Amino acid sequence: MSENVSRRNFLKTAGVATGVAIAAGSAPFSFAQNEKVRVGCVGTGGQGSFHIRNGLTGTPDIDIVAVCDVYRPHQKLGAQLAQLSNAGITLAPGQTGLTGAQKEKVMAATKPNTYYDYREMLEKEQLDAIIIASPYKTHYEITMAGLDAGLYVFCEKTMAHEIEYARKVVMKCHETGKFVQVGHQRRYNPVYNKALMMAWEEGALGRINHIDAQWHRNNDWRRPWNKNHKLNSQEKKYIKDLGHHMNWRIFKDTSDGLMTELATHQLDIAAWLLDTMPSRVIGFQGLDYWRDGRTIADNVNLIYEFEVTPESRAFQPIKARNAFQDKQAINSPYGVRMMYSSITANAKKGCTELIEGDKGTFELTELGSSFFEEPTAKVNWGGASDDAEKAASVITSGGTRELSNEAQNTGEAITVDNDTPVDTLQFMRFARDVKTNGTPKANQVVGLRAVIMGLTGRDALEKNTEIKIDPAWYTFDFDVPSPSMVS
Repeated sequence: MSENVSRRNFLKTAGVATGVAIAAGSAPFSFAQNEKVRVGCVGTGGQGSFHIRNGLTGTPDIDIVAVCDVYRPHQKLGAQLAQLSNAGITLAPGQTGLTGAQKEKVMAATKPNTYYDYREMLEKEQLDAIIIASPYKTHYEITMAGLDAGLYVFCEKTMAHEIEYARKVVMKCHETGKFVQVGHQRRYNPVYNKALMMAWEEGALGRINHIDAQWHRNNDWRRPWNKNHKLNSQEKKYIKDLGHHMNWRIFKDTSDGLMTELATHQLDIAAWLLDTMPSRVIGFQGLDYWRDGRTIADNVNLIYEFEVTPESRAFQPIKARNAFQDKQAINSPYGVRMMYSSITANAKKGCTELIEGDKGTFELTELGSSFFEEPTAKVNWGGASDDAEKAASVITSGGTRELSNEAQNTGEAITVDNDTPVDTLQFMRFARDVKTNGTPKANQVVGLRAVIMGLTGRDALEKNTEIKIDPAWYTFDFDVPSPSMVS
């Protein structure tokens, strides 16, 4: 892999360092350059508070003017974190109080209003955008309400709990001229963007012919809650059972489980890299380990099948590697299958995406990614020359072709010059695109495609049958944002 060539292509397509810097005056702002985007945060539990603390606090162009949560402790925490965020303060590890200078900043910062009902917030607040991190099956109604109010929307994945609802979001964006950015944060990860361009422009992987991805954990996925908390009159309007409310991810009436909470992240990466959608999916699931009252599966295994055509930027023509290959057939459209699993009782394999080609492999993770050269890539298996026979015999006897054991086992790290957390990067881009009425990389069409892949997987698992994916589900009679952006 050529480091200087890869860096050049990455910077050309994704922007220097973070890919979110804007040259002064380079785009017509609907805001003054120093004016902040006024947002309301809906859902300030685990994920919502994470976004405030780890993403929005590092985004100076955003001011959180309101927070909304139906559970008072989360609402209170969200308001406290939001005021710190508005002051630009991140507490140091172990810090329990504020310094004098920090207190002054907090006092001068916007103190957000608090709400139980997002509709009241939309009615009373002067907002530019909302950030949604509420339970999955509420995403659609809140997103549509935000768009109807003329606001831009950041919505955690998965964008909607039915394919038709996700299509309606795309149509509403077209109607209002606003956008939805979905929380597929890997789209904003500079390393993932660099890997994408290495595959598309450098051909580092050669022809991608297989994908293995998994999200493996070893825990019950339950969250603790204060069993002594007495619901107030407002909370009682929305919460019937606090334990169920806090653990909504493991019940079918509020969640589609592993497919929509985890799998859509990695399905999105596969569709992004292959620059196409899958055509069908099959799979198996079970509730085999926890059996603790949950109603969603604790393990899933699926196969998605993609067809890569010359219209895809991932399409890679190949030369015949033996005398028996049909030189015309090998460069017609070809299939790529993705094996996906998510389990909850063993974490050895963790969370990775292995993108496998005939020249190399990407091992992509949010904690670090590597490129592995394929040792057999240049071996002419079907050749008749002495050199070809010698090269093939080295591989079949357990040797390697000019690759050390270290190179095979550790690969070459994919790196970029960037110290900004990815959660901050996605909100920096969100603020920029709100100000310029731009197009998010993780836009509403990306969200729709993830919904389609996640829910067809769900259906294949529940019905124990193959589900075919209809291109009409992601086709419209008007222009829509590209689902394959890298800049």
